[in-house]
Amino acid sequence: MKKSWMWFGCCLLLAAMPSLGADVGTITILDGKPKLLRGTMWHSLAEGVRIRDGDVIELPEKSQVQVEMNDGGALGVIGPGALYAVSATPRDAKQAGTAEFLITRGWIKLDTKPKATRLRVRAALGTITASDAAAVARIAPEGLDVFVESGAAKISEPGKADGSGGEIKAGGFAARGPGKPFMFDARAPSPFIGALPRDFMDPLPTRAMKFASSRVEPGVEREATYAEVQPWLSGPYRASFIKRFEPKLADPAFRAAAEANSKANPEWTSATKAKVEPPKEKEKEKEQEREKEKEKEKEKAPARTWHWPWERR
Repeated sequence: MKKSWMWFGCCLLLAAMPSLGADVGTITILDGKPKLLRGTMWHSLAEGVRIRDGDVIELPEKSQVQVEMNDGGALGVIGPGALYAVSATPRDAKQAGTAEFLITRGWIKLDTKPKATRLRVRAALGTITASDAAAVARIAPEGLDVFVESGAAKISEPGKADGSGGEIKAGGFAARGPGKPFMFDARAPSPFIGALPRDFMDPLPTRAMKFASSRVEPGVEREATYAEVQPWLSGPYRASFIKRFEPKLADPAFRAAAEANSKANPEWTSATKAKVEPPKEKEKEKEQEREKEKEKEKEKAPARTWHWPWERR
């Protein structure tokens, strides 16, 4: 009997625990003060923290973070900008896993090998996919520049199949502006090389083994405000963020901000509206209906043929 109750208690505990995203990789380089948005909370970061799918890393100007994937490969990002870990699929018997990220702005460098994690980096103006390449990209809403140091990387415009925009081979360069197709060149232009961050001129260092035997947890700071997450609630992955932050409507301040921006988040319109009490006239009609039902029940009851001694006949 005790074992049964213990098993039942464990099941309840597991059901009550929040679901956690799969680990994408580990932060092995951290410079400046990037911060982590996990769930609805802001956290402080440190080297050794595992990144999960669904995590958002905000990078102030000149701050830097490097994520090394579980199956190998790495992605470095220099701010200002933000990184959203969209998803991670583990390696199976046939092929390596895939890690997908969204970068809003900033410089990135990716490095992956055939047996390492395949990387897919999405930006406002295109997607970079690589399974055997070292590449550097400058990402911004107004432009996307990609330079491949070694191997080959595929590019595509937003919403189109991976690689549909073409392939960039070692030494090659591609760029795209809003409303324009990708333009290719045999080498990177001088302005791009001149602006390239010094840390991305060399291969990304491999430091994952240093944190393999330890588990570093991010430091919990505070709840995110509506203003801080509003860009994500209106972005390409808005459905995921709408679902994530819907419980925050219980917070009066968050709810008020959501109501003020109801056009941006129509999914919450019904949730933010106050419950309207039914009109008093309808309540009266319901009461009258209830009285009629009572009278009908009395008529159905058999007539009483006996009387109490104190009742008049």
